[in-house]
Amino acid sequence: MSADSIADRLRQLKDQNGWTAAQMAEMTGISKRTIESYMRRENAPLPGVEALQQIARGLRISLDWLLLGDADATLGGVLLVRLTAERAALPTLRNIIETQRRNEQVPEPEFLAQEIGGHAAEMAEMLITSGLTMMQIAAFIKISNDAAENAMKAKLVELNNQLNEQRNQLDALRAKGDTASS
Repeated sequence: MSADSIADRLRQLKDQNGWTAAQMAEMTGISKRTIESYMRRENAPLPGVEALQQIARGLRISLDWLLLGDADATLGGVLLVRLTAERAALPTLRNIIETQRRNEQVPEPEFLAQEIGGHAAEMAEMLITSGLTMMQIAAFIKISNDAAENAMKAKLVELNNQLNEQRNQLDALRAKGDTASS
């Protein structure tokens, strides 16, 4: 079924999920009468921006899909997967660095992959139901990724400095040991 308009997509959701207009109204916080008007086959009014966001959040759908349909939502979905996967890996990478710093054993790759997948699923669910467009989500994640990347770089510099300091101390101890044995 091709859903060419917001009204078509709302009716499609209603039918696919077996919802009533009253249930959709309860989920979105928009009156039943208004929801029904948005789903009319002819002369359906277009919801305003706030109503669109309420509908997307309440029905747990992408705002992009509600506005644009399948083709554009698919592109947004690809972007969402890529961005959430990248962003979801950061907490796990931080944990790996901290684990190595404490000289503890790093978990198996399979466990790390599950952890990253769990983070990605949670993040994707939150983003899809946020009522934001993919462009807004991409901008937010880019800013977050930049901040996280800078924090990771700073941590790497700190760890390199600690390593160099320990090497210098080791060299000094070796030199002192060589002098004492001569």
